[in-house]
Amino acid sequence: MNRTEPASPDLIDAIRTIVGERGMLLGEDARARSCDPFRSVPVLGPAIVRPADTDEVARVLALCHARGQRVVTHGGRTGVAGGAIARADELVISLERMNAILDIDPIAMTATVEAGATLEAVQQAAEGQDLLYPIDLGAKGTATIGGTIATNAGGNRVIRWGMTRQNVLGLEAVLADGTIVSAMNRFLKNNTGYDIKQAFIGSEGTLGIVTKAVLRLTAMPCTQNVAFVSLPDYASVLGLLSRARRLPQLSAFEVMWQDYYHLVASHDPARRPVEPDQPFYAIVEAMGFDDDVDEAAFAEFLEKAFSEGLIADAVTARSQKQVKDLWQVRESSEILVREMGPFVPFDVSIDIARADAFAQATRTALSERFGDFRMVTLGHLGDSNIHVGVHIGPETAMREIEVEECVYGVVHAFEGALTAEHGIGQAKRAFLPRHVAPGALDMMHRLRDAMDEKHLLNRDVLF
Repeated sequence: MNRTEPASPDLIDAIRTIVGERGMLLGEDARARSCDPFRSVPVLGPAIVRPADTDEVARVLALCHARGQRVVTHGGRTGVAGGAIARADELVISLERMNAILDIDPIAMTATVEAGATLEAVQQAAEGQDLLYPIDLGAKGTATIGGTIATNAGGNRVIRWGMTRQNVLGLEAVLADGTIVSAMNRFLKNNTGYDIKQAFIGSEGTLGIVTKAVLRLTAMPCTQNVAFVSLPDYASVLGLLSRARRLPQLSAFEVMWQDYYHLVASHDPARRPVEPDQPFYAIVEAMGFDDDVDEAAFAEFLEKAFSEGLIADAVTARSQKQVKDLWQVRESSEILVREMGPFVPFDVSIDIARADAFAQATRTALSERFGDFRMVTLGHLGDSNIHVGVHIGPETAMREIEVEECVYGVVHAFEGALTAEHGIGQAKRAFLPRHVAPGALDMMHRLRDAMDEKHLLNRDVLF
């Protein structure tokens, strides 16, 4: 059943009886929220429904399923692929009230949390038990656990601890018809039937709404060595990465092309640790458990890199404030928004050896298509993930699809992945068939049809 009109008043009233007055935002209160972190994209539907627990989620979805009502799920609304956009005929279900940290188990090294808990809140709760939840994002203060699971978020330390997929042991979810699926596994080893959680991780809310999760924690490192370096060429970047991978403590390897670093450094002197006179810059981080051993290993790594001519200049952090300051160079989205907005963001995976060739080919393609343009390039190079931002002038927003066609054409030519960690959302769905093999795409359709035959959940996400 395809709806074209907003949910009826009687449906809204029926949902209110389930979630109560606190569980509803209506009219202007709903439209005051943006579905996008970088621009104003208001909720167009009549209500934001805010359940207090899994049972309320199940009852609301069962009601919507019976009425053929489309639903969009909201977490922290930090995604940049349009997955949270809600149209006039869609209700929003937000898990913001379901934000409890239910348990931190220091022996099993697990955290059991509700899906509306923010990433930062989980990290802080784990830290209180001298443990670490290693998924780390610039938007950690707003991004929710449910959202990171839905998109299989990665972030800065994937090279050491993996994506969200590697850090979820179990979860609970509610299907489109209100069925509660409990797969709250707490064990590292459990081969009892299908691994149910994997169906929901990375599914972008199209198969069900994740309501709880059991997260895998690790021991909190007690050392953190960070260096910000400039490099003379891409061969040196690859050489430094190869050497850094020999550090058992390596936790992050972030690379910034000159276009990005020059923009940030020229607009904020506090984010200029080295001169912007080289083509590449990198943050190398190592986190471990022995002060003397780790510091010596990191110093030896840098000394050998200098002696081999891989590094042009370097600054190392000597305090937690300096660590934060160096990372702040990498996390400068507000400068990009201010100085380049509007821009079209890209999140792709490219073979590491060809990442600079990809960046050069992208610049060439943009120049041939649009003439004048601005582009910034950076990424989690250690795990192949490159982020690109493109601005072509005042018409950037209106010509966004043209920019995407241009850049994704280069991604396809380099046999890259359409998205590395942000998901397909609504923004990239038109490009999915070109980047997924027909048989795999058919299986995706079959799975979605089986789990949500009416396509009521996040209908316009993925395909």
